Amino acid sequence: MKKIYQNITVLILILLLSACSNTTARVQRTIPAAADSTPSFIVEPLKIQTTAFPELAEVEIQEIILPVPYDSAEMEYSGMAWLGDTLVLLPQYPKRLRADGSGRLITISKADVLDYISAGKKDPIAVGTLTFDDGGLSETLAGFEGFEAIAFSGRQVFVTIETRGGSPMMGYLACGTFDSDARSIKLDPEKLAPLVPQTSFNNASDEGLFVFGESVFTIFEDNGQAVNPNAFARSFDLSLLPKAELDFPAIEFRVTDASDALSDGTFWVMNYFYPGDTHLKAMVDAISEKYGEGSSHKRSDRVERIIKLAVDKDRIVLVDEPPVYLQLTDDSSSRNWEGLARLDDLGFLAVTDSYPRTIFGFIPDLR
Repeated sequence: MKKIYQNITVLILILLLSACSNTTARVQRTIPAAADSTPSFIVEPLKIQTTAFPELAEVEIQEIILPVPYDSAEMEYSGMAWLGDTLVLLPQYPKRLRADGSGRLITISKADVLDYISAGKKDPIAVGTLTFDDGGLSETLAGFEGFEAIAFSGRQVFVTIETRGGSPMMGYLACGTFDSDARSIKLDPEKLAPLVPQTSFNNASDEGLFVFGESVFTIFEDNGQAVNPNAFARSFDLSLLPKAELDFPAIEFRVTDASDALSDGTFWVMNYFYPGDTHLKAMVDAISEKYGEGSSHKRSDRVERIIKLAVDKDRIVLVDEPPVYLQLTDDSSSRNWEGLARLDDLGFLAVTDSYPRTIFGFIPDLR
């Protein structure tokens, strides 16, 4: 438990639990067809403890060095996903470092990643690029602020986009195709689904994106109980026609990316908190209350952790297992993890945007 909340009395906790248990349930939404066969996950309610909290092990990230210029903070990576056995890193502004105005995404082979981490290499890893044609969306969408997430289904590619074209924000889901011969991705500007923000905060949009079955799912980044008490995820068919909205669990702080989903509907999200985001500071973080925290998290308000979720028919649920906590830096800097991908059963790959610099690395799953 964070130190600032240690004086909460047992009486207040009991009242909070009572209030939560009496909250009126939201109206059940239409069940998406892709999730009909999904097994039901048994998830225990997150209960606040009044006893000593366990201390969880924390994982130190094994950095994978990117070559120049792809290690620059100007790349501002915002997402990643697997395209077969190739990892694709999405810069928020794919055209930023291209003098000719063309867009590029960064690619790394899984074989090279596995060799790099097993050998403990320190030299830059080999990378490739994909040509990225956004169909003019970066010029035509009002208040364009970049691409936030990416996912693949066969040759189809899906991306979310953030803009200041709303009140104040507006998001979009776009799709396109991957051409393996030309090593290129081209978005279709005629296929665009609006993602209306669930809060009125600046710089907030749908930053989680994954495909499961015949559905595409997007996740809004702010889902805390106080700031977004009726949080939901959106689903679409592969042509971007809207399907169901799914109840989403109250996860405090920010959800900044989602991994690909496994065949049983489970997936992981990056959960991050920068103390400067005072509007997202939580009175109670139910996840750390239930599972405890790592030693560096006990000494800091920062949060860097990976949480397991699952598509469960008409909702998305927390899977009942402790998060993977990253060991925080000693210099109090916050690492804004914006991209996440699962690496087989070994752990995760993650990348930051420009804060505090571009960091790409491997996070072993030691559980």
